[in-house]
Amino acid sequence: MKQYRQWMIAFILILSGAFSYAQVVVYPDPFLTDETRPDGTKFLPNPPDVTDPAFCNDFYFYQWGKLQRETAFGEQSKKDGPMELYEAFSDVFGMTISPALTPEINKLAGGASGDAHRANKRAKNYFQRKRPFVQFAEPSLVPETEEEEAKDYSYPSGHATRGYVYAMTLALIEPDSANVLMKRAYDYALGRVVTGYHYKSDIDASAILAAAVMGALAGNDAFRKQLDKARKEYARLKKEKAN
Repeated sequence: MKQYRQWMIAFILILSGAFSYAQVVVYPDPFLTDETRPDGTKFLPNPPDVTDPAFCNDFYFYQWGKLQRETAFGEQSKKDGPMELYEAFSDVFGMTISPALTPEINKLAGGASGDAHRANKRAKNYFQRKRPFVQFAEPSLVPETEEEEAKDYSYPSGHATRGYVYAMTLALIEPDSANVLMKRAYDYALGRVVTGYHYKSDIDASAILAAAVMGALAGNDAFRKQLDKARKEYARLKKEKAN
């Protein structure tokens, strides 16, 4: 019995360690359906192959990214990877966003980023581009997640697509913060190049896909209704903060 308990404790410790490295993202319900969500395979260009002259730009930024890894931007890029979107954008939004503190804002921006995730996944599975650190057989900035990330594809960048959509959604709530939100989204996307998980053309494609997703959301009744709720919640919380 004592040996059995020891085996069970060891198993639990191993299992808990495995979950500590797993990035499980749970999105609120999306607004779009597979039929109404933009299909990036229909309008995104093929990613440049290594023999394509356009790949020179990707290679340049890959080398540039490696030079940033010991900088403050490199440190932020590493932190951004596992960070929840509401944590990444709260500071520039000027209000702490979370499922508990801002449920309506979280439901809006989280649901929109869920649509971004689904649109991005469809394109990734279609283009099936290798990640840079896999292509060059070199270490990334985040070695502890390389094994898992190597199973996924590079084009477009899921982080970048979700980040852009999240920022644009928050800008609909607080237009005065649009500039800082989009700058944060761009840095959030570029950080994926620094980590070695994405090429520059991956995040460029993500900006296009994100714009398409936002266009579809703008015409969605459920999204517009939730936007109204989020704006009212923001106005109420901002007023409470001022008093």
